[in-house]
Amino acid sequence: GLKVERCINSTTCLPRAPVMVRVKRGISVNIYLHNAAYRSFIYKKFNVTPVDMESATVAVICLHQRTSFILIRSLSDLAGGGTSLSNEANTYSTLAVRNAISAMIKFIQLACCMARLVHEVTQTMNKRN
Repeated sequence: GLKVERCINSTTCLPRAPVMVRVKRGISVNIYLHNAAYRSFIYKKFNVTPVDMESATVAVICLHQRTSFILIRSLSDLAGGGTSLSNEANTYSTLAVRNAISAMIKFIQLACCMARLVHEVTQTMNKRN
């Protein structure tokens, strides 16, 4: 039920409304991925949908600290999915950040309301590690 923004301003909007989804598997790479063929290869080879450049850093630190974590990402572009003249990442990064902040605030609100459930999930996850 979270409403996310579609427009940066009165003249620049996404062609369709963005949606929030939970993904099963994402990947973090050390390159700026702007190639539709490579994006397709990664999806077929590793069965991942989102590709970013920052999440691995958080994951490695949390792994070393033996700390559970949740990543909330907002993607600003589709790697290689735009025209040669467009740069969706530059255009929509501010919108992506605003939507990620909205998602994080909503997540924290829900987590606070469901503190017992969050505690139980954390204990279960820690037992697995």
